[in-house]
Amino acid sequence: MSEEPSRRILIVDDDSDHNDLQKDAILKSPGSYSVAQVYGPDECLAIVVKSRFDLIILDYTLPGMDGLTVMERIKEMNLDVPILMVTGHGDESVAVDAMKHGACDYLAKTPDMRFLEALPIVVQRALKQHRLKAEKKRLEEQVRQTKDYLEKVIENAGEAVLVLDLTGRILSINRAGQEMFEKSGEQLRSSTVYSLAKSREDREKLKRALDAAVGETRRISVKMIGAADRTLEVSICISLIEVNSQTRAVVIMRDMTEMLDMQRKLIEREKLAAIGELVGSVAHELNNKLGPILGYAELMQRSAKDDKTRQRLRVIEDSALKAKSIIEALLGFSRHRKPLRSYFNLNKVLQDALSLMEFQLKKNKVQVNLHLADDLPDLFADSVQVQQIFVNLLKNAYQAVQGLDDKRIEIKTAREEDSMVFSVCDNGVGIPEFNLSRVFDPFFTTQRSGKGTGLGLSVAYGIVKEHNGDIVLNSKETTGTEVLVKLPICDGPVAVPQKGERRRA
Repeated sequence: MSEEPSRRILIVDDDSDHNDLQKDAILKSPGSYSVAQVYGPDECLAIVVKSRFDLIILDYTLPGMDGLTVMERIKEMNLDVPILMVTGHGDESVAVDAMKHGACDYLAKTPDMRFLEALPIVVQRALKQHRLKAEKKRLEEQVRQTKDYLEKVIENAGEAVLVLDLTGRILSINRAGQEMFEKSGEQLRSSTVYSLAKSREDREKLKRALDAAVGETRRISVKMIGAADRTLEVSICISLIEVNSQTRAVVIMRDMTEMLDMQRKLIEREKLAAIGELVGSVAHELNNKLGPILGYAELMQRSAKDDKTRQRLRVIEDSALKAKSIIEALLGFSRHRKPLRSYFNLNKVLQDALSLMEFQLKKNKVQVNLHLADDLPDLFADSVQVQQIFVNLLKNAYQAVQGLDDKRIEIKTAREEDSMVFSVCDNGVGIPEFNLSRVFDPFFTTQRSGKGTGLGLSVAYGIVKEHNGDIVLNSKETTGTEVLVKLPICDGPVAVPQKGERRRA
């Protein structure tokens, strides 16, 4: 067992006899002490700056400066040292004043010197009280630091952390929670957690979980109302704690909306991949079966002797040709070849594609307005696939304006930073809002049965994504549709060809 360290005590008394008697009384008492002596206020102030003491025994009556003034000077130095004030007999009022100014204790000198017997006891008591006070201060500081640390951890946590009472009222919420619901802490603290739930069913689910969270952690998933009334899919963990004999619920919320959306998209992508493989195999089989039908229909037309028979054979041939066009679209949808990229002029590719439909557009009195940007750099992409995207969009626009007196389609090209953009805009019937989320789904179409396969936008979407681009559709019912395609000018570093050198993919 280690020995208690020696306590350093400073005695300040101008009476050398009293000073020595106090020193002897302390050194003869139980305990480990070392005692320093000074005889005036200036000596006292000089030594306390240089040396550390565990206790100062300060006589009130000193030459040139009283003990209260000396004590004030020591306090101004921010020295954490207890001071025991020693006063003359009958000066208890001075001693009380000293206690008010920060002395840890006082002792009155008596003519019979009996005060020396009490001195060691008072010294021990003063040292103990100061030690307890210092320990309390240390523990309070430790608690404060721990509290600050936990508050910072909670406040800066990536998940929403709420504290509720058992009625569901929000007592506190961290920054992530305020950002999740785009409300201030004051707004949220004036409401209940149930007011954030999306539906009655979600509120009841929350309440059941809160009521059942006794002795165990409850985990649930509910829909909640986020910023701008956006529906959030939230995973919630609820546990109960006791705070000052009151039960509180700690609720941790994680916004799973983006992750679940990503999961759903991945599932849809896997489904599309499976559909593509199935479609490819079925389309090939159907294509093989259509070959003989078309061949024999043509031969039989040549040998038919009456118009009625030839007419019926033409119906068979036309139906087979329509079926063949659908099958070719299906094969295009299921084909997953890598793009064969090369440099080409986007404006020229679009104009060439437009010329293929020029007769049909003029025949149906569709006005086409071209706004092609000048001096566009060559695009590094698969020109055949880009042309396919444009043709699909143009066909959709053409179908959308049918039935209108004023049929208009607008085609634009432009450069936006490191991307090339082209768009096809029509003034047609538009797409209802409830169908906008499905426009890129395979086989989805707003056309009448037999008027479309529902693969045009799906194929375009796949090609654009294969080129690391983006495709956006904006539409409003009765006012028209715009489809905008953005492709990177160069997907990765490509050496600039020298003069006279032919650029290659």
